[in-house]
Amino acid sequence: MPGWETFAVVTGGVAGALVGLFFVAVSIHAQEIMRSVDVRIRAGQTVVIFGVVMLSAVLLTVPSQSPRALGAELLALGVVFGGLLELLERRAKSVTAIPLGRLLERVNANVVVAGGLVATGALLLAEIDWALLVVVPTTCFALTSGLTSAWFLLTRLSG
Repeated sequence: MPGWETFAVVTGGVAGALVGLFFVAVSIHAQEIMRSVDVRIRAGQTVVIFGVVMLSAVLLTVPSQSPRALGAELLALGVVFGGLLELLERRAKSVTAIPLGRLLERVNANVVVAGGLVATGALLLAEIDWALLVVVPTTCFALTSGLTSAWFLLTRLSG
């Protein structure tokens, strides 16, 4: 989308870097993570959140794409990843109620991130001029939530 390339490059780059750093941090604590299904699921949710930001950035940079096409893509991305995140959330709740799980549940971004993408997609399909502005708080919330989850996950493992 014209005018959104810089936003996409910055947010996609940030999300990609965070995924890389998160994988390094997780590999340091691999044995502890493998002992707990809940921790593995929460780590998976964090990677998915960062992945959603990366894929959103990729979609924003597709050349000569119509707003309606981008709207359909973002709507589909929101539905697919929202479903995946919700599946992981339900699985985490059914596994255990350890304090880490309860803490991460409070900072869970599933509904906000998936809902923001679905809303952006629907607004683009409806040809609303300001539709892409919804992706800004959605992306900021996703990055902040992913960082928060990663922080809690890794600090709880270290302690």
